[in-house]
Amino acid sequence: MNQVQSRILLVFNRYQNIDQTPFFSLALTAAFLVVGGIGAIYHEMWRDEIQAWLLARDSTGPIDLLRHMKYEGHPPLWHLLLMPLTWITHAPEGMQAVHLLIAATTVFLFARYSPFTPLQKILFSFGYFVLYEYGIVCRNYGIGLLLICIFCILFRNRYQRIIPISISLFLTSHTSVHALIIVICIAIGLGFEYIFNRKQLVDSEDTIERQIWVGFGIMGVGILTAVLQLNPPPDTGFAVGWKTNFDLNHLKNVIKITTRAYFPIPATQMHFWGSRWIEQVPAIQNWNLQISVAIFIWAIVSLLRKPTALLIYISATLGLLAFFYTKYFGGIRHHGFLFIAFLMAVWISCDCDQIVFFKPLNSLCRWWEKSLPPILTLILMVHTFGGIRAVRLDQEHVFSHGRQTAQYIIERSMNFMPIIGDMDYAVSTVVGYLEYPKQIYYMRGNRPGSFVRWDNKRVNGVSDEQVIQKAKDLQKDQVLIILNRGLPEPLIKQNGIEKITHFTGSTISDEGFHLYLLETSP
Repeated sequence: MNQVQSRILLVFNRYQNIDQTPFFSLALTAAFLVVGGIGAIYHEMWRDEIQAWLLARDSTGPIDLLRHMKYEGHPPLWHLLLMPLTWITHAPEGMQAVHLLIAATTVFLFARYSPFTPLQKILFSFGYFVLYEYGIVCRNYGIGLLLICIFCILFRNRYQRIIPISISLFLTSHTSVHALIIVICIAIGLGFEYIFNRKQLVDSEDTIERQIWVGFGIMGVGILTAVLQLNPPPDTGFAVGWKTNFDLNHLKNVIKITTRAYFPIPATQMHFWGSRWIEQVPAIQNWNLQISVAIFIWAIVSLLRKPTALLIYISATLGLLAFFYTKYFGGIRHHGFLFIAFLMAVWISCDCDQIVFFKPLNSLCRWWEKSLPPILTLILMVHTFGGIRAVRLDQEHVFSHGRQTAQYIIERSMNFMPIIGDMDYAVSTVVGYLEYPKQIYYMRGNRPGSFVRWDNKRVNGVSDEQVIQKAKDLQKDQVLIILNRGLPEPLIKQNGIEKITHFTGSTISDEGFHLYLLETSP
């Protein structure tokens, strides 16, 4: 019996320490690259992914890019990273490779340095956000997750490494508005910790204190410059204004976002992206608000004895929810930062000073903290289920028909014709996959372009007749018209338009395309 127990203990110890070997991290990263690479091959990029590529490709330089970025509602770090890549290749698939490498680096660092169990590290790596939303789908959020991971690694020796930490936070603040909110909350948490522990942190020569002040200065500059970049120009036409009035139903819907962020499982359907399978479960649907509040309270109590981590978690969660309420409700890719804030707080709590309460409360907190690892494992299992399902659904369904439409146009050399497109934000996906021309004529802005300029010159309600008339006004022998809707048959016959082909039925419902040819020559 003793031998059996010894063997079980030996196996358990090996399991506990398996993630301490470089082989574990490398093997997990390799597995992630295989799964993520296959997913990326089958993933057709949509307009938000292509918009970043077009901005980087067609801006004349960094200053011009920053000027265009004023309309995007995001800081420019991801776009600046893409710019040198666009000098090497015009194929947007290069962006997918770079983005997947960024996600793989996050997986490697998390597996190598995070305090979680081997199983939790595996589940995290194939979770919905890491694998699909911030891995396969190419957006600026992936680089933000990587930089937050780097911050967590450096946090253990935060005052000895305050300069590297502040640089990582400076960069993080320039990845997305959601990451910026988290950075502001981290700065607040570190600031309060420094104020209360200053005597223990400062040495006799004040060297550390000077470094700390420099570090906070770098953080402040990063936050300030990101806010200035996010300040929209007077002629902006996207997400204008703030919601400042109290709306109870809207508030409830914002709070319910927490459940979606912690249990991101898409529904099994063509339009799976952004769908919420978890809310189709009657019990969840009826108790969604209460579950979201319970998650928040459970996380608070779990971090109660670690005030720095607790402050960062509470402020980040409330800050993100406030942004979702007042400015932009967002989608699952934005809501995921609620879970990232929680996971980050749990990670850094391992390196935070602990408060000892009076004995009964201290015992209660210690007991409550024991619930954290198993519940976190269950949550990460849900994430993995959601991630694998999303990859499978992406392979089964066409995400966007932009790539397929562009390939059709190139194969028939129709890209050398004058091209008119509408809706601009949908057709821009096609333009991103066309190496030539770099620009087409967008009806919404009444101007040529590639990326969409979200200013107030864009008009809504452009009619089919206006599109056709503009094609005629170009006075060219042949004009290619790309629409994300079909033209009525009477209008086609009346204007002598040739219906070429159409590609419909995609996850992004308005990124199916119809191609028409207008011939004005005899």
